[in-house]
Amino acid sequence: MKKFFFTLLIILIATPFLIFAEYDNTISYLQNQTQNTWITQALVSAQAENIDISYLDNNTDDLMTASKNILALTAIQSDDYETLNNLLGVINNNFIDNQLGSSELLNDDFWGLLALSSLHSEDNISSIKEFILSNQNEDGGWSWSVTGQSDSNDTAAAILALLETDLTISSSEIVLALDYLHTVQNEDGGFGYDTNSESDGASTAWIISMFNKANIDINDWYVGDNNPILFLQSLQLEDGSFTWLTGDEDGSSMVTSYALLSLSNGTYPLNYIDLSVNNTVNVDLRIEGPDNTICLASLEASNVLELLISGSEVCNFDYIVQDTEYGPYVSSIDYIDAEGMSGWQYWVNSASGMVAVDEYILEVGDEVLWAYGEYGIQPTRVETNQNIFLTGEDITITITYFDGSDWLVLENIEVYVNNDIYITDENGQVNLTINEDGIYTVYSEQTESYIRSNKEYITIGNGISEIVDLSVNILNDNPENEDSVSFTINQSMIDFGDLEAGQSAENILSLTNTGTVDIYIEASIIGDNIFDFTNLNQSEWSNFNLIINPSDSEAVNVELSIPSNTTDSGQQNGQLIFWATIN
Repeated sequence: MKKFFFTLLIILIATPFLIFAEYDNTISYLQNQTQNTWITQALVSAQAENIDISYLDNNTDDLMTASKNILALTAIQSDDYETLNNLLGVINNNFIDNQLGSSELLNDDFWGLLALSSLHSEDNISSIKEFILSNQNEDGGWSWSVTGQSDSNDTAAAILALLETDLTISSSEIVLALDYLHTVQNEDGGFGYDTNSESDGASTAWIISMFNKANIDINDWYVGDNNPILFLQSLQLEDGSFTWLTGDEDGSSMVTSYALLSLSNGTYPLNYIDLSVNNTVNVDLRIEGPDNTICLASLEASNVLELLISGSEVCNFDYIVQDTEYGPYVSSIDYIDAEGMSGWQYWVNSASGMVAVDEYILEVGDEVLWAYGEYGIQPTRVETNQNIFLTGEDITITITYFDGSDWLVLENIEVYVNNDIYITDENGQVNLTINEDGIYTVYSEQTESYIRSNKEYITIGNGISEIVDLSVNILNDNPENEDSVSFTINQSMIDFGDLEAGQSAENILSLTNTGTVDIYIEASIIGDNIFDFTNLNQSEWSNFNLIINPSDSEAVNVELSIPSNTTDSGQQNGQLIFWATIN
């Protein structure tokens, strides 16, 4: 007994080094073949570098292609979560009558279950397992179809899939399947396709891969002095390839990929990705209410609903999500409830969202817009011919709207430049000059048909700027509400929450000098009059100034105090502008 354990320890330690020593030419051989998912998984198992997956068709709607692509992408630990989710959707869309794909086939259920498991998806796993078990043949094996005779390849695949469920190597169904595999093992130690076939490399490799997953001791599968691994190794040619049958003169790329994976102690699936925790990306969020912008933020999220939840924490608004038969429905944001024909809708990159908010998977750089209005309301966009102008220089502002496929000019729409209002011409444009230096906010307001546009900030004269949108809701009897926001980008938002007359709220901003010279910073405030009562670092905003050295940061306390005698009420909005020049 001591000798057995000592020998086993040596095998476990030495095997990885033997793989690279013996199969370097096998890796090179496969890298020079036309790439496919089996080769990809084999190369990952052998820890090869520079694996090419450009061949993948990730727009497929074919169940087997989607399953194999998922296994290849999880093998390389891909971070392309949108593609993985789309492929996962293909599999789930092919779940019909408690099984995957064709009710006449079994192999699509084997590989579909393996792909689902590689993404930690439990969708329909139990039903697929029961369908596979219900079609186990009396001899313990499985076929590729529900009416076919057992074969070693599909039996190995079925075991690989079932081991991803609650079954184990000791389960009666698995024990019966292993008994069948013993009947297709030949005197040379290898396995044939069925009980009447000579040993071949593919069948033997499949079964070794299954052994790897089940931790089956190869010593239990000796026939005389032969075992499956020794037989498979006997098929290797000098160029590193493996043949299908003993005596074949040419190797097969397919058999070679199966063989390399199994001899590298690999199995299916090779790796796992949990989409529920790994697919957060940085995206921009903008929420436009009927009367004001509720939130501007750049956040990490995986889907549209998660982004809304994160936005509520940063921008201090409440929301209501209702469960419906079509998925989660956002019925209220910032106490603005859906009513009659009007409600909350979302757009991603200006395209209307066509799936439930928890199903739209976000990509890096996406821009998500929420807006309140009737169905058919359309996003708008403001653009300027440049962002920095000399005093008195010609400025062109263009307003367009998105009709679902194209951006079209929007004529006769009001354009706000700070507090001044202009009307676009037939080209959707406003042409003007500004003779006073400063920072000016440019946007179009909300109408019944069009959503409030993004805001552009143009600089007249010299200098650079950072801008923070301000928001407050003045109530009669709500308590003080404080929150802290830091920003390192040009646009962000401070929401002072709900304040009564005589109350105040504070926020802390961090200004960071990312340039190479000292900068001198002043501030100005535009918008509703209530923001005239804003203090920066305990002084009136008009007296504020800072000098910040390169790479240094300075905290700025932003405090809004509502006068006790104010007659204002309701939502108020403004902009806090930081103006920087070289010191």
